[in-house]
Amino acid sequence: MSVAACLSLLTARVGTASGPNDEPGAVKRVAALPISEPITVDGRLDEVAWSRAEAARDFHQQQPDEGALSTEQSEVRFLYDAHVLYVGGTFFDSEPDRAITSELKWDFAARDGDLITVVLDTFHDRRNSFSFMINPAGAQRDAQSYDDGRQINTNWDGVWHVKTSRFDRGWTMEMAIPFKTLRFPDHGEQIWGLNILRLIRRKNELTVWSPVPRQFNQFKVSYGGVLTGIRQVKPSLNLRVKPFLTLLPVTPTSAAASTDRVNGGLDLKYGVRSALTLDLSYRTDFSQVEADEQQINLTRFSLFLPEKRDFFLENQGSYRIGDVDQRAAVRTPIIPFFSRRIGLGPDGTLVPILAGARLTGRQGGYSLGVLNMQTRPGEDRDADNFTALRISRDLGTAGAVSAFYFGRQSGGADPFNRVIGGDVHLALRRTTDLDGFLMRSSTSDAATGLAGRAALNVRENRYTAHLSYTHISPTFRNDLGFIPRGDIGLLSWELTGHLRPRASYRWVRTYSLGTQGDVFESAHTELLTRSVRVNALAELADGGKLGVDVESQYELLSQPFEIARGVVVPAGVYRFQQIVPSYTSDPSRALSGGATATIGEFWSGSIRGMEGSLRVRVNERLAASAAMAVNRVTLPEGRFSADIARFRVDYSFSTRMFLNAFIQYNGASKAWISNVRYRFIYKPLSDMYLVFNEIRDPRRGTDRAIVAKYTILLAF
Repeated sequence: MSVAACLSLLTARVGTASGPNDEPGAVKRVAALPISEPITVDGRLDEVAWSRAEAARDFHQQQPDEGALSTEQSEVRFLYDAHVLYVGGTFFDSEPDRAITSELKWDFAARDGDLITVVLDTFHDRRNSFSFMINPAGAQRDAQSYDDGRQINTNWDGVWHVKTSRFDRGWTMEMAIPFKTLRFPDHGEQIWGLNILRLIRRKNELTVWSPVPRQFNQFKVSYGGVLTGIRQVKPSLNLRVKPFLTLLPVTPTSAAASTDRVNGGLDLKYGVRSALTLDLSYRTDFSQVEADEQQINLTRFSLFLPEKRDFFLENQGSYRIGDVDQRAAVRTPIIPFFSRRIGLGPDGTLVPILAGARLTGRQGGYSLGVLNMQTRPGEDRDADNFTALRISRDLGTAGAVSAFYFGRQSGGADPFNRVIGGDVHLALRRTTDLDGFLMRSSTSDAATGLAGRAALNVRENRYTAHLSYTHISPTFRNDLGFIPRGDIGLLSWELTGHLRPRASYRWVRTYSLGTQGDVFESAHTELLTRSVRVNALAELADGGKLGVDVESQYELLSQPFEIARGVVVPAGVYRFQQIVPSYTSDPSRALSGGATATIGEFWSGSIRGMEGSLRVRVNERLAASAAMAVNRVTLPEGRFSADIARFRVDYSFSTRMFLNAFIQYNGASKAWISNVRYRFIYKPLSDMYLVFNEIRDPRRGTDRAIVAKYTILLAF
């Protein structure tokens, strides 16, 4: 069957969901009230202005009874003055003592406890948004979203304040969002998209103010309502300077580690225009970043490690191309822009960054992302300059088209690598997206190469579907991308049906049955890999999951590869099958966890694997967790084990002060990796860190350092 025929089959029965409804009577609306009197953000809503403001109420369930009114009443009101948008909420609860607060830390786990989320589509383009989330204890989490919820950047941090308070029938919140934290058009009257989500965790009841179909989350802003009434406020051209100082009181014990005892620099953010932001960084430092999670690699290809550094996490959507998602990168064949290529070596070692600049935002119907970073030279490496440029033209709610350039320049033996290309995203319907991109690379040795991808994604209430084709030529190279496997033509598919019977709501919310597959061919159309999976999943009413996968694998090895030290799989054709059952319990419980087993054939032998995790939440301040993965592989060429263990303890002194310890053991290298971090947010976006890092590796020795870092935000 041709790709075109597959596309036709997938789209033939897509529902007739319309685009965003622009009729005034069909969209929920609420007006913000202008005020001149001061508001004290204490969570009590005792100022007279709150009683005069219009309330957003009548929340509807997404789960469990889609479309029904919430079982608990919610009221949210909006006030504003020249500088601040105030959001006040009253959340009634028939059993207020049973509200669940899972954590106090910044960027808490959103769905593990009661939650309120305010989503603001400040350009009312039904594509992009800012989101502000809190729990009943006043812990904060914020995010940006792009492309109508297709991309979510939970690592964005803004300046905003919130306090909560409890009363005998529920709890209240008071939130202050400075207008300079947001970006919005310079108009006399603002019309913003708005949605509000409430999660009542003990019931696992998810409600939204403006109804959104259950297959989507609150970031699907095309289903949002409207916030009106904001007039005569100006977007800020604010200037923020964030200097930092780091001290290294303990010198690392390995000669390979940095011996800089004192380091300093600054980050600067300037609003060039109402919707354009310039970020500058000098002597960029990431010493406070948590250590990467160790992973088991039983494949021939590179594993994906996510970006964790703040400078690269903000405004990630400006450089995301196609439908590939870094949050689900296990099956990602290509990520056109991957910021971990800047300032990190192939083995995760730090490459010092001298300076960097980034310009992101919107102007008219265009979106812009420009990034330039300069690394410092070392004893065995040359300095590199990296550039990423993407300009996108919005097509309203229909999607966007863009052009991009990624390049690395160096003064060494390999002076440059350049990639130029274009991509298109088409929202055929609210539930159907079509994505495609094409790239051409050139290098200093005159080699050129092509890579491209086309993908169709359908997300209906009763089923989800995906069909894509990816091509990477043998000579394509992208020094700013993630390509675990080159020289391929990859056909991927997924088709999953969802059954949500009302009679099962007490125990099971959704039954899912589906299939996924990947077929890799070489440039000469030789079959290299074929992976087919059939999976069944039950999403339980309490938030847990129970599932089983059956996988069938075909592999053609053109040359031997060393799967473990001293164990070499010879060239040849291999076929093997595995069964993978799994269970995850309700994460909001004081005791939660999960387990996954892998049983079956593996290459020329067999595998017995088990992954398990356990988390104990003493209260909202203290939690501890442990996770372990154990794999026993038996092949004619030899036996080996691949084990990983992780231990974590988190303690929150308050919503502004945290201590966490993360300790890992990698059985393959016999290495222990320890990372202990203390963080005090003494005012928004101003931090004090004290970090202890240690790596004990029998082959490489021991690296140990204690780092103190101090940052202060100076806003003008």
